[in-house]
Amino acid sequence: MDFPLSLSSPDGSDAANGTNAPTAPAAKTGARGALAPSDFETLFVEWKQSGDPVLRERLILSQRNLVTYLARRFLDRGELSEDVMQIGMVGLINALDGFDPSRGLKFSTFAIPTISGEIRRYFRDRMWGMRVPRRMQELYVVIQNRAEELTQKLDRSPTYAEIAFSLQIEVEEVVEVLELGHALDPLSLDDPVFGDEGSNLADTIGGLDPDLQASEEHAALQMALARLTENERRVLEMAYFQGFSQADIARRLGVSQMHISRLLRRALGQLRHLLEDI
Repeated sequence: MDFPLSLSSPDGSDAANGTNAPTAPAAKTGARGALAPSDFETLFVEWKQSGDPVLRERLILSQRNLVTYLARRFLDRGELSEDVMQIGMVGLINALDGFDPSRGLKFSTFAIPTISGEIRRYFRDRMWGMRVPRRMQELYVVIQNRAEELTQKLDRSPTYAEIAFSLQIEVEEVVEVLELGHALDPLSLDDPVFGDEGSNLADTIGGLDPDLQASEEHAALQMALARLTENERRVLEMAYFQGFSQADIARRLGVSQMHISRLLRRALGQLRHLLEDI
């Protein structure tokens, strides 16, 4: 799809040739080439009937302020404003080509989600802040596009279930993929905490709880001990919980100290292996 030559100039002039953009005589112009809603509709109908590219360009330029307004919302994401504006203009052109006045909507009402969606897709495709599997990235784009289509069709935001049914996937998958949207612009640990001057997000992250960690380790140990034989558990208990020496254990059990030593080594090795699997 070709861009009008004068799109790069904010005052409606052709930056390359230094000439003014063609102006439709039937339309009343305002500041920066803007059109009143009634004049836009008149010019739009005239363009649809004639297919005149000059009228199409005039319509596009008349709505450039709408793109500027929407693009400002995305200028804190590290991209050049010119790039965001260019993508927004693509959305504007798509909106113009797909607009149908017979539906009773103002052009701006129809164009805003189309322009914003085009800009969001640009950032979704290029600006992932964290490593996300490629398949999930692609599915995220598909889900977002379908959500926008359903919003236009239903005149409201679709539910997760409606999106999932439309794409023939599980609702849980829709929820999981949409949650990945946070990876587009993750918070920095250096971000300040609102209402707490001098603090940043890193200050709010808790550390390890020694008591909780000890409780988890105790539970894991109990699970591992339960998988040992009775003799292995008994020898470990006497050696490490009751404090008996190998000679004392051997004497109490009526076996050699060497046998107790081998039994302890085997029990400890088995216990270590079990703990790694838990």
